[in-house]
Amino acid sequence: MRHYRSVSIALTISALMMTVLLSGCLGRSGLDNTELTFSLPTTLSITRGASLLNTGISYESASDDAVWLNIGGRRALKRMGDSVSWKGSLFAGTNAELALRLVHIGEDKVDLAGTARITVHDVSPEAGGLVTTAPVTFSGPVAYGVAVDSYIPGTTLAYLGPAEEGAELSGLGNEYPYRRMGDSVIWEGRLRPGVYLRTELRTVQYDSKGLRLAGIATLWFGE
Repeated sequence: MRHYRSVSIALTISALMMTVLLSGCLGRSGLDNTELTFSLPTTLSITRGASLLNTGISYESASDDAVWLNIGGRRALKRMGDSVSWKGSLFAGTNAELALRLVHIGEDKVDLAGTARITVHDVSPEAGGLVTTAPVTFSGPVAYGVAVDSYIPGTTLAYLGPAEEGAELSGLGNEYPYRRMGDSVIWEGRLRPGVYLRTELRTVQYDSKGLRLAGIATLWFGE
């Protein structure tokens, strides 16, 4: 299973790299960019008798080939493939739009899969350790185009421009600051209280105009 997941992620990143290379848009981002939006594929589970944290969506009971969910205080009979949508705040300072489908029905739990569009407000990145025990986690592919003297979104890392050794980054402390094509760029820390981010990126292309990266972003919500 791990092998197939690794292959899937690798193919996704390869596709993103092609997308970034074909795109001519380079964003200019600073630490004063206080709002970030992620659109991530996601799979969520709801245990029978419980609710999906902070959404008000709960799994009440099973009925033949369907389940009874409660969405916003109203009962909804859902079968395999049916949609389950929700908008609201999963955690303080965030907004989310969940566009999900019922992909598994069980006596003990149901599984939902789809896309989560998440906006984090009042972003003030701080590098440091993660709180990975958070009850809500989202992870998926991202791609960035970063102009010279601009920050990689959601991080304290900035692209300073090309050098003989490779793309030069600031914000790495005593770590080697240069990255060549295909090299990894990893950052983890806090975006705001209760919201944590880890980005695992690869350098796709760089020149005197900007830096392009693609990889995986993972968000944790909670203390």
